[in-house]
Formats: sequence, C-alpha cells, structure tokens
Amino acid sequence: MRLVIPLAAVLLGLLVVLGQMRAKDSTPPSGSDVATSPTVPSDKAPADTPAGDSPTDITPPADAPPAPAADTTTPTDKTPETTTVEEPVGPFPDLRPAFANEGSVFAIGSDKPGSDVPLYVEINPYRACIHRVTLNDVALEVGKPGRYVLLAPIDLSLGDTKYPTIGTYAAKYININGKPVKLWEQDKDTGQWNGNWVVESASGNAATLSLTIKAGPVDQPIDVVKIMRTFSVSAGSHTVSVDQQVINLTDQPITVQWDQLAQGDVHHQKNDYLRGRSLHYVTGYFNDEYDPSHYSIYVEDGFIARPDLIRKIKSPGEKGTWSAAWPNPQVDSAGKQLAWFASENRYFVTISSPDTPADTSETGDVRALQAIYPTITASVYPDARANSKLPDDDRVVLLSMTSKELKLEPHATTALADLSLDLFAGPREDAIFAQAPYAAMQFDKTIRYSLGGMCSFCTFQWLAHLLLGFLELLHTLTFDWGISIIILVLVVRLCLHPITKRGQINMMKMGKQMAAVQPELNKLKKKYADDPKQMQQAQMQLFREKGINPAAGAMGCLPMFLQMPIWIALYAMLYYAIELRHEPAFYGVFQAIAGWPFLADLSSPDRFIPLFENDGSHILNIIFIRLDYSSINILPILMGITFFINMKYTTPPPMNEQQAQQQKMMKFMPLLMPFFLYSAPAGLTLYICASTLAGIVDSRIVRKHVKQMEESGELFKPRQNKPGGFMDRLHKAAQARAAKLEEMKQQNPGQQQYKKRKR
Repeated sequence: MRLVIPLAAVLLGLLVVLGQMRAKDSTPPSGSDVATSPTVPSDKAPADTPAGDSPTDITPPADAPPAPAADTTTPTDKTPETTTVEEPVGPFPDLRPAFANEGSVFAIGSDKPGSDVPLYVEINPYRACIHRVTLNDVALEVGKPGRYVLLAPIDLSLGDTKYPTIGTYAAKYININGKPVKLWEQDKDTGQWNGNWVVESASGNAATLSLTIKAGPVDQPIDVVKIMRTFSVSAGSHTVSVDQQVINLTDQPITVQWDQLAQGDVHHQKNDYLRGRSLHYVTGYFNDEYDPSHYSIYVEDGFIARPDLIRKIKSPGEKGTWSAAWPNPQVDSAGKQLAWFASENRYFVTISSPDTPADTSETGDVRALQAIYPTITASVYPDARANSKLPDDDRVVLLSMTSKELKLEPHATTALADLSLDLFAGPREDAIFAQAPYAAMQFDKTIRYSLGGMCSFCTFQWLAHLLLGFLELLHTLTFDWGISIIILVLVVRLCLHPITKRGQINMMKMGKQMAAVQPELNKLKKKYADDPKQMQQAQMQLFREKGINPAAGAMGCLPMFLQMPIWIALYAMLYYAIELRHEPAFYGVFQAIAGWPFLADLSSPDRFIPLFENDGSHILNIIFIRLDYSSINILPILMGITFFINMKYTTPPPMNEQQAQQQKMMKFMPLLMPFFLYSAPAGLTLYICASTLAGIVDSRIVRKHVKQMEESGELFKPRQNKPGGFMDRLHKAAQARAAKLEEMKQQNPGQQQYKKRKR
C-alpha cells in the first residue's frame, strides 16, 4: 500500500503508453508546407489511371450508383474524349464534362502574418478543390518564419508525378437523372485533363470556377448543366465559404446528386508525443428525441481517433465494421441529425458545416449538415489490394460527402443553401469559438482533454477545464507559463496536504504497529496453521488488543487514489492546452543565452542539448516506447532522479522477505519513467518534476511529524472517534456483530464442533 505514490506516477505514464500502443504511432502524410504523401510502386496501377483513380477514390459511396467503366478505346480523332455513358440517360447520351485548358494553382486571402484575413487559401482548378490552407498568424515551428499549413494537398498519384494532386472539397461526381458522371478524365493521346475547371473570376478574397456538363456527339454537343463553385474568405474570420450552384441548362426538369471529398487528415507534426492518438474525427449532432428544439449539439460519443477509424472502416480487401463515418455504429443515429463534421489534431481543427450567416447567435437557427449531405463515407488509400504490407501510418483517410437528390426545373438554379458549405480552419481556442456564429454552432465542444483516445469521463473534463482556467489566472499575474505551472504545483500540493498528511501518517503508523506485533503474528500462524478461520479471528483479537485498525491502513491509500483525477486531468490539460504552444518558460531567459532552445516551447520536449533538427526524422521505437533522440532532454532525467528519491522517502522497511523482494523490483520503476516520458511536452514534465520535488518536501515534513508523535507517545494512542460520527457508528456496529457471534458460539458449542469436524 505504501508503494502507491510511485505506482500512481507510473500509471500516468502507462496511460499514455497504452494510447501509443493502440495508435502504432500513426502519422498523416501531410506534414509541412511541401505536399508529402505515401508512395507505392507505380506498377501497382495502370499507366492511364489518373490521380485519384484508386479503388477507394473513384468508387462512389455505398448509397450511390456505381461509376461508369473507363473507356479504353482509342478515339478516332484528337478531340479529347471523356467519360461516356454507353446507354442514353433520358434524352442525354454521352454525358461528359467540357474540356478546359490546364490551370495553375492560385490563391485567395492573404499570406502576410498579422493581416486582417487570417487564412491564405490556395485553389486548384483541377477538380475545383482547396489545394492548401495556411494560417497566417500561426508559426509552424517556434522561432522560424514558416506559417502553419493546416490542410495540404493529397497526392494519390501512386508515385507517378505526371498526375495532379487533389485536395479538400475536390469535386468527384454529379449524378444526372441517376447516372454518375465523373468530373475528371484524361485524354489517352494528349494527356490533357478534363477535370480542370474554368476560372470565371479570381479577386483578392474570392474565386469562382465553373464546369459545364455536355451530352451528345462531340461535333454537336448540347449543354446539360453548369456547376458553379465560389470560394471566399473574409476579414477576421477563420471560415472558407464554398457557395455551390447547379444550373439546369435544358428545357426539361432533371434530378442531380452531388458527390465531393470532405476534409481529410489535417497537418500533424511527426514528432508529436501521442501522434496518431491526437488526431480525431468528430461528429457533432442534434438529438431530436431529447432536444427537438435543437438547443444543444452533442459530441460525447462522436469522437473517434484516426487509428481506430482506419481499423473500423470497410475498405476493399480489408477487414472493418463501418461503411461510413456518418452514420456509424458508434453513434446510434436514430433520432439524430448530423450538425457538422470535424477533423482535428492536437491544437487545430477543420469543421465542415452548412453555410451559416455570420450573425447567427442561437443554436436553434443552425441547420443540420445532414439536411444537405446525409452521408459521410470513409475509405483508406491505398487499400490492402494496392499494398497489403503498407502500415496504417502511411495511408490516407479519404472522406466523401454525398448530397441528397435534388430536382431542378428547366433553366433553374438550386438555392445556394442546398449545396453550399462552410469550412472552419483554425485553432481550437475558446476566444475564437465564443464569436458568432461559432458559439451558436458550439464548436467549443471540439476542445477535449483526452489521454490517447480515452473517454471524456475518464479524463475528468470539468476538472481539466477548471485547472486550465486557474492556470490562465496565474499567467495573468506572473506573465510566464513556466512559473505559473510551478505555482499550480504548490497550490495543488497545499490543497491536498491535509489529505496526504493523514494518509501517510496512517500508513506509517500501521507499518510500525505491524512491525511491533510481527513476532506474535508468526506465533499465531504456527498455532492455527490448519484453521484459517480461527487464525483470522485470533489475528483480529490481537489487533483489537494492540489498538491496530487495519481499515486505517487501507484508508491511508485512499487519499492517493482521490488525487488520481487531479493528476489525470492535469496530465491531459497540459498536453492539449494550446495556450502553452510555442510559449517559453521563465521569461525566455535561456533563449537569451545565444538562442539556447532549452524550454523554448512548453508544448514540445525541453531540448536541453540539441543534436539534430526537430523535424520528426530522429525517432527510435523500442517495443512500445517512443524516443525522439533529436535532443538530450534533461527534465525526464531529473524526473527519474526525483522519483527515486521520493521512493526512498515513502518506502518503509520491509516486514518480511516477500515485501523485500517487491521493494527490490520497485527500485527499477523510476528508471522507466524517463523512457516513458522522454518525448513528452516540457510543460508536462516540468509539472511532474516539480510535483515530485514538492512531494519529497511534503514527505519529509510528514516523517518529521510522525517522529515527534512517536517520541511523545501520541502515535500509538487510539484515535477517538467523534461521537455519532461515521467511524463511531462503524466501530459500534463491528463491536455489536462480534458480540453477537460470541454469544451464538457460547449458546451452540456442539454446532461449532460439528462444523469444525465437517470442515
């Protein structure tokens, strides 16, 4: 019982290690300003397969009609051919997108830090998608000029660079009268792409692209529909607005259904401590059964870590249990409507939602995303058929949004609200989420402090938020996060000191009392070696005579377990708090010494002695232990030393050989902590190290107090229970039961002898 202090600390490390074991150190492919992606040998796909023509990418969602087979014949002329429909669809044979010259990537917004437009959005005319989203006011690395790329291009080229990449919200299909038309195609002779849209306009903060779907012979085509997509950003907003229209150009009504990519994996640093367990997909939904007025958006069971999603979704040739990210078996979709869908990493998030007016202030006025896009399908690229040995770390999660079927009257435009979307891209900060319309959409519910995908209840969210609020209050007084963390340690220790003191006194008292009666216990064990029940009764009688209360010893460990919620909440809060990102400790005094990076960023390892660039390429995986050896980190080493000293203070002398063996084994546990937490954020290791040092001082004070009580004779005096209190009632009940048992024994001696012989 007395080993609970180091054991509890070890448990904290094991919680994170468990998350790492489940995650297998998952890392998304897009990790810098330069698009990166997993590559596999180019012979895994036909030479004429365009980007995205993987089994997962070209396959429509489960509830959509199958895509038409690619035309493998050689055209008779040099006019670019595209996807054709072998059988006429109503009056429209040979549906295909019109050809447009290959366009270059262009941008809207501002790329200047400090601009009133916080987003710099690059648009790719190929599939009219968002090529890259950069946060202007967020640095990628501390002390470096590069901006943070939250969404990067997705390269599905199978290693062949002649194919273009795709990106967020890429157009995939449009179903016209139930027939899917693929919105990209390559001419097999010229290599030109029909997936490039016409750029109608491109100003500072907005761009409009269009694509016309034609039918009939190539020499006499007719226009069927025109698709318009407008991307725009605005000052002071982290939202990319995507207005989408489909115009019926014919003289008869038609039905259309839209299919596009959603946002996928967001940028994630390779050297992040939890790596894949920090990446989550979140479904926020309305619950019509319990909240028909849509007063609240629910996310409690809507979080799923990226490694879990990869394992659960069904992909061709792979095992899985899910066919879609929404609806999915994790959330009982009965009576629920998807409000928005999010992809998040440790500090940032992208959220797809219906277009919402900027002045929306009531949650009840927020439309459900499900009203437009009832299905969010999920797939993994490459799947097992493309490369069965490729680890999940090097795969890409592709999410697609399929709209409901819309009926268009002749020469009509769908209402903008029918297909339009908003994409939030920014940090998970309370200050931003408190603004309209984010407050009404309750985006703040994406802020969750979770250890390796643990449930919200298990990480005591309310306590984590409370502790973060107090830490922010300390920061307003000290103007330094490192000092604030140390003050937080002292405050927590002072608040828990009475409980800790009482628990340690009870354990020390129990240990000394047990050591004193050990000879008598050994005699009882020999005397009643064949009668365990009689041995137990004799032992309890001895304890009563010596004033030993076994329950007090057990209750001594209770305060330690009562502290576990605080430790877990602090652990998770210090890891996920964006307030600590790129923040130095101790007023940057170490950085003033020739730019020394020691404690320059409390959200990353302390980097006491830098050895290599901190780019995630110097990682050593030993079984389930992950070491980033790009630097020598001193705080985890100091933590191991303080753990060892603390164990020396809290471990009592062994009472028997078995306990001595256990203590010898426990001496090695502090040596494991530097390995478990070597790559942990400096803010977290600083707290644990300071808390352990404070615990050593606390234990020293308690031991001195116990020694004084022992010398004065107060230690072994029976503690007087408060009359009428809980312990007094418990003691009296135990005495009454013992008296009743003794009375029954005296009244029925024959029955007792019979039971003894029967045993």
